[in-house]
Amino acid sequence: MNTDLLLHYTNILLIFTSLFFAFFLLYLKSKNKIGNIFLAFFLMVRTVDIFPSTFVFLKLTPVLDILRMDIGAFFQAPLLFLFTLSVIYSDFKLSSKHLIALLPFIVSTAVLLPNFYLANESEQLLFYKNYTHTLEGKLSYTLAHLQNLFYIIITFVLLARYKKLVFENYSKSTNTNYKWLFQMNMMCLLLFIFALVKNIYRFGDHFGFISILRLSTSLIMLGFTCWLIFKALNAPKLFRGISSNLQLASILKTEKINPEIDVWNSQKAKLKEFMSEKEPYLDSDLTIKSLANQMQMEERDLSILINTQLNLNFYEFINTYRINKAKKILEDTSQSKLTILEILYQVGYNSKSSFNTAFKKATGITPTVYRKKFQKKEFE
Repeated sequence: MNTDLLLHYTNILLIFTSLFFAFFLLYLKSKNKIGNIFLAFFLMVRTVDIFPSTFVFLKLTPVLDILRMDIGAFFQAPLLFLFTLSVIYSDFKLSSKHLIALLPFIVSTAVLLPNFYLANESEQLLFYKNYTHTLEGKLSYTLAHLQNLFYIIITFVLLARYKKLVFENYSKSTNTNYKWLFQMNMMCLLLFIFALVKNIYRFGDHFGFISILRLSTSLIMLGFTCWLIFKALNAPKLFRGISSNLQLASILKTEKINPEIDVWNSQKAKLKEFMSEKEPYLDSDLTIKSLANQMQMEERDLSILINTQLNLNFYEFINTYRINKAKKILEDTSQSKLTILEILYQVGYNSKSSFNTAFKKATGITPTVYRKKFQKKEFE
């Protein structure tokens, strides 16, 4: 089977899976409906981008075809970025500021106006046949690649901030959430690299590599779509959105006048006493907001106290108490009938892998080995 034929069948499969998943997302009842719409539109735009090259019997006019190419080039990255925002922030709403995402498309369209959109049919046809070698075509491709690279970079920055914010405000492990989004952006980066190389060859004289690069891009996109479908079906509630009003403790500290040292010491003593007596960390859904409410303390003050005075983020702080509680239970031979699963639920965890990872990080050994170690001492 030659490369062009394999590309044709790959694109047909890609179109089918993308449209199937897009319609599934549009009709799916979900709290994150707007996010589903962004992802569905991304898949549909991607489909429109490869549809004519797959089904060559569809003859588009030069105007429609260039418009199709520009929509595919300039709308995929913003739609995926908006999807990421909607997943990360539970209170995300589309606003007028997001219209700036249309700017590159508007600029590209404006550049094409004099010599293409406003030209007569014969001039349009000539321009269309030489599009990739025109100044306007090269500018459009360059602008599209710069836009895509920009969105990839700011998505990585956004994810880094998201990860830090969640660890500063929630007691549950968020590695799975972060990895899901990080992996998605890494795939986008891979697609960007292949598209960039493909277009570099397109503008040069190495046309023999174009089909191979197109096939590689389609295979990656097909894998990306299947991966999205698998994630959506296997873990539909994978993400937990956070409030867009949350701020990093380092920012809060600069905004607030620092109390005296004795005040910090008093607050630390109060916090430690409350944690020891009330054991709020046993609640697996504990957040810094709920803890602040229990202590009748401002959320930002508690965040600054934990992150800057104890030099721990909220997840690490709560994790310390949970592990210490687990160690006491494991050391107690009278509770040897409790399973590891029962213990991890009892101390505030809801994931065996998270508990084992945290316990081994704190003690250097697994909970099972730790328990055997103390049971052995009992019989010696």
